[in-house]
Amino acid sequence: MTRTQIQIPDVLYGRTKRFADSREISMAEVFRNALELYFCVHAIENIPPKTKRWTVPICRPTGLESDPFANEDWREAIYAERGG
Repeated sequence: MTRTQIQIPDVLYGRTKRFADSREISMAEVFRNALELYFCVHAIENIPPKTKRWTVPICRPTGLESDPFANEDWREAIYAERGG
């Protein structure tokens, strides 16, 4: 295993530290798990060599006009919107 150092904002450090402490794992384990998840989601290994350079993903509109989870009965509301 390779050791490395990273710099992160204080707020992110605090959140990561609290998360690690609450689950009784090291911060290194949190970062390893987060990177594994990131690479699974973005499938970096499957990108053809010509496009290996990472760019910020484009945010696409979800089509939602409001937060569906603001309503306690969000499941029923979504079901009703879909004609159920």
